[in-house]
Amino acid sequence: MPLRKLVLENYRCFRDRQEIEFAPVTVVLGKNNSGKSVLTRAPLVIATGFGTSSTAPLDLDRLGPDAVDDFRELYHDHLTLRPITVGLELDGPARFGLAANLEYVESIRSAVISALDIGAYGTTVRLVSTRLSGAGDREETPDIDGIPVRPMPPVRRGEPQRYEIRVPGQEPVVRPVTFTGLLPQLTDVPELRWLDTTDFRPSPGPIRYLSPYRERVARQHRLPLGDPRQLGVQGEGMPGILADDVERAGGELIHLVNEKLAAIVPDWRIAEIQAGPLFSTVLTRRDSTVRVNLADAGTGLAQVLPTLVQCALDELHGVAGEQPLQIIEEPEMHLHPAAHAELADLYLNTAKTTDTRFLIETHSETLLLRLRRRIAEVDNGIDADMVRVYVVEQRDGASVVRRVDIDELGNLDEDWPEGYFSQDYHEVRHLAAAQAERMDHAS
Repeated sequence: MPLRKLVLENYRCFRDRQEIEFAPVTVVLGKNNSGKSVLTRAPLVIATGFGTSSTAPLDLDRLGPDAVDDFRELYHDHLTLRPITVGLELDGPARFGLAANLEYVESIRSAVISALDIGAYGTTVRLVSTRLSGAGDREETPDIDGIPVRPMPPVRRGEPQRYEIRVPGQEPVVRPVTFTGLLPQLTDVPELRWLDTTDFRPSPGPIRYLSPYRERVARQHRLPLGDPRQLGVQGEGMPGILADDVERAGGELIHLVNEKLAAIVPDWRIAEIQAGPLFSTVLTRRDSTVRVNLADAGTGLAQVLPTLVQCALDELHGVAGEQPLQIIEEPEMHLHPAAHAELADLYLNTAKTTDTRFLIETHSETLLLRLRRRIAEVDNGIDADMVRVYVVEQRDGASVVRRVDIDELGNLDEDWPEGYFSQDYHEVRHLAAAQAERMDHAS
C-alpha cells in the first residue's frame, strides 16, 4: 500500500497543518534551514508506528540511537501542551487513512494517542480518549498562543486506556483499547474488526533513506555470507552487494549499473576484482588496462554510485507486491551540474519501469529543469502527474510547505516563490554591467 499523502501538525518546525501528496517523483526544495530535511524524513518517523510491538505510538528506537534524544523533540518548539498530529493515506483497494493526535506524558517521557481517526473502504471510525476529552477533571489552561490546552494526566506505559468509539450512524460506546504503534488492537474494538482480513495489512510499505553523506569506500571488502539487499543509510552495503553479484549472480547487476553510469561519466565502468578472500571495487576506462581503486576516485562518483546500484536492484529484483519509497537527500552533492540532469532522468525512468517512488530533497535547479523538460516533451510517457514539487519556507517562526504545480508545458505555476533560483540570472546581469563599465573606462 504505497504512501499517497502525509499530514503533519505541531511537528518539529511545522506549527500549522501541512499536507503533502506524493507522486512517482516528489521534489522538495527550499533554502538552508527551512525545514526540508524534517519534511523528507517524516515518512521514516511515521513508519515506525507500523509493524511494531511497541506500545509507544512511534517506535523511534528503530531509527537508531542518533534519531532523537527525547520524544519532546518532535513537538514544535518542544512545547508539549498541544498534541502532534500525524496522518497518512495509503493507496490500494481499501484506500486506508489514519490520523492520530499524540499527547506527551511526562510520567512516561513518551506520548500516547489521545484521538485517532482510522478508516478504509469508505468508512471511518474515531477513537477519543475519555481521560483526554476534558470530561470535568481537568481545567483548560491558555497556552502562550491563546489556544486552550488541557494538561495530560499521568498514565502507565502500555496500560489500556478507555476510548469513546464513534461510528457514523451509531451511538458512541466506551471500551478499553490497547495500541501497538499507531494501530489499535482490533480485538479491543469490535467496530474495527472489519479491518481484520488476511488481505488487509495497513503499512506504508518499504521506506528507504539515503543520507547526503556517503560512507567512504574501503580499499578492500569481504564477500557477504548471506544474501545482501540493503544498501544502508550511507551506502555502506554497496561493496558487499557488488561482490555478491559478481561471485554468485554472474555480474548482471554490475552490467546494469554500468549502463546507468555511462550517462554520468562516459567511458568509465566499475568492476569487482578478487584478491584472495577480499574484493575491491575498481574503475576501468575504455581502451585502457589501468584500474583505479574506488577509494582513490573522486568524491562525486562515490556519491552517485549507491543511487545507481539501488535503482538497478529495483529493476532486477523489485519488491514483491509493494511500492517502496526511496528518500534521497541532496543527490547532487559533489556532482557536476550536467550529472544533476542525468539523475532526474534516472528517477523518472526507474519510476516508470518499477514500482519505486522517489522523495528527493535538492538544491539543484538543473535537476528541476530536466524534470520540467521531460514533462514538456511529447510521446516520452512522462506527464505532469509523474512529478510533484514542494517548496519549504519559514514564516513567522515556523515552516510551511507550498505545492507548486507544473503544467503539461513544464511551466511552474504562480505559486513559485519570487526570486527562487534567480541567482544565476542576477549574477549574469551584474557581470554584464561590470563588463560594460570596464569597457567605458577603457575607451
